[in-house]
This record gives sequence, C-alpha cells and structure tokens, in this order.
Amino acid sequence: MKKVFGQTVRDLKREVNKKVLKVPGVEQKVLDATSNEPWGPHGSLLADLAQASRNYHEYQLIMVVIWKRLSDTGKNWRHVYKALTVLEYMVGHGSERVIDEIRERAYQISTLSDFQYIDSGGRDQGDRKSVV
Repeated sequence: MKKVFGQTVRDLKREVNKKVLKVPGVEQKVLDATSNEPWGPHGSLLADLAQASRNYHEYQLIMVVIWKRLSDTGKNWRHVYKALTVLEYMVGHGSERVIDEIRERAYQISTLSDFQYIDSGGRDQGDRKSVV
C-alpha cells in the first residue's frame, strides 16, 4: 500500500507542478530524472532530455536544474548522483553545449570528489562503490 500511496503522492505533485506552479514539462522531466527515488532515471527519460537539450530554451531549463541538483548535500545525495548520470548521458547523446558548459563548470564537479553522506544505517552513500 505504501508504494501505491507514494506513487499517488508523486503523481499529484507532478500535476500540481504542471497546472498550478506552471513548471515547464522539460523541467519536470529533469526533476523526475534526478529525484530521490531509489532507482535511476529511465532510458526514455534520458533520451527525451538529450533531445530537448538541442533546443536552446529547453537546454537552459535543463541545465539550471542539473546544476542546482549537483549542489545538493546530505540526504539528497541521490539528486547529485542522478544529476551526474543525466550529465553523462547528455555528453554522449545531447547538445554539444553540454560539454562546453561542463568545461566551464568543472570546478563545481571537482568539488564532488569530497562529497560524503552517511545514512542512518551507517552506509557511506557518497562513496562511488556503495551507490553502484
């Protein structure tokens, strides 16, 4: 029941974002791809984002969320991990602007080498080996 209820709450939040807060569709896709859920972004979602990155306006929306997610800390460690996953996919399949922007913001990515988060079970979620 919890899984069904959780899914319903997520669906309601997406609807509120779209209708009330007027969150653009591509921005919602990035939020979904970089959510705190314990699974990675779906391949079709990554493909949609890579394709959307070829449109200048959508590219801007995507990257604003990505860089914000990369600056998250602590219990939101999945935001960071998934934002890196999205960036990695977009390097190979998205706009070439992604590579240019990564080069410009290399310092922000390099700071992640010190990322650390120990969960309530004592597991180091900031260690690359523990999240794979």
